[in-house]
Amino acid sequence: MSAAAALRGTLRLSPTLPPKRRPTAPPHPSQSMIRCAPGELEHFRKSDDELKSVKNRAVREFYERQNEILDGFLEVEEVLTSTLPAKIIDTFTGPPISDGLSVVSPIDEDQAERQPLLPASQTREEKRERADKIALNVNIVVNILLLGSKGAAVALSNSISLLASFVDSALDFLSTLIIWGADFAAKREDHGTKYPTGKKRFEPLGVLIFSVCMIASFSQVLVESVKKLFGEETGEIGTVSLFGKATMVATILVKTVIWIWCAKFQSTSIQALAQDAKNDVFFNVFSLIIPWVGEILSIRQLDPLGGALLSVYIIVEWIQTLLENFGKLSGRIASSDHHFRILYLISRFEPVLEVSYLEVYHVGDELIVEVDVILPSDTSLPFAHDVGETIQTTLEALDLVSRAYVHLDYNSANPAQHSGVPKPRVTDST
Repeated sequence: MSAAAALRGTLRLSPTLPPKRRPTAPPHPSQSMIRCAPGELEHFRKSDDELKSVKNRAVREFYERQNEILDGFLEVEEVLTSTLPAKIIDTFTGPPISDGLSVVSPIDEDQAERQPLLPASQTREEKRERADKIALNVNIVVNILLLGSKGAAVALSNSISLLASFVDSALDFLSTLIIWGADFAAKREDHGTKYPTGKKRFEPLGVLIFSVCMIASFSQVLVESVKKLFGEETGEIGTVSLFGKATMVATILVKTVIWIWCAKFQSTSIQALAQDAKNDVFFNVFSLIIPWVGEILSIRQLDPLGGALLSVYIIVEWIQTLLENFGKLSGRIASSDHHFRILYLISRFEPVLEVSYLEVYHVGDELIVEVDVILPSDTSLPFAHDVGETIQTTLEALDLVSRAYVHLDYNSANPAQHSGVPKPRVTDST
């Protein structure tokens, strides 16, 4: 039995379950609302040794995929077993009357939502933002150094492939400035006056702008390469100086390290820098080899041909990046992994009978969740309110979830809440 099958089983709740009413004197309301034990599905996980022992590739990929789903479930369990649900519920119930006349003010809800999930530790978002800032600063310094060294190498050589590599480095520096500017603008306090949902979309917008710059610049390099390729036969053979070769080798080594390092980040902007570093590795390898071989074999057309092919490669890569970010900014549906962990979180709430509708889609890097939750028809309004608000807040505590909109209903046959939009059903086979 797989982890996904186990999740489907948790959602297959009987509609004949006794109605859940607001408890009168529980130890704490969250304890009667949420049933969750850390690692309760971990017995489905396969260790690295077990994965290596699986000879069938398809079966091995299945278990690797299952491990990724279980990683998302662990995050859900971390949120639900933390102090966050209790803090949120306390904002609704408040502490007991202190002197018979006045009631102590309940904890501020916004303050409770900002509390760290684990004591004496930073939130995941704070850690990610700090790591993103370090990665961005490192890229800026590296690109400045490489831009200067390649400029000197181009002055000492006449290779169009090396010139294309220099243009790439100049655009690398421009990219870090664009992404740094977008990151700076996104982190400036707005207090919800102009951007009520925050400015997280600034980063993918910056990547979108940079993608257009890369495509336009290398289109011009492609034109120049084609002109040289089909130009006069008496043109000079492209050559690369010793300093230029040393610069290219250094660039390949440094960019390989940055590529591997930045590929681990989730931020769209840092992922764009990782892709740019990957492109630089291949780009500089061929920018070094092609003119060198052309010089050795005395083939004039080899250098401009290399420049043209490299330009086409970069243009295609950045068109793909542009389309990916455009899709996210346009509200593309999120991956099935995000759907799994959100369904798992909701299924951990005891009063939930069914999830009749679920949409998870991108707004840039982050996600919007829209969900219809079915509760027993005789659930009291106060208890239904507390359940819905707690589900919403815990969903928004998940990594990358920006907003969660939870609609409570008593019958899954009720019509869609958005006019003109068909209401997809979340069935047992989901």
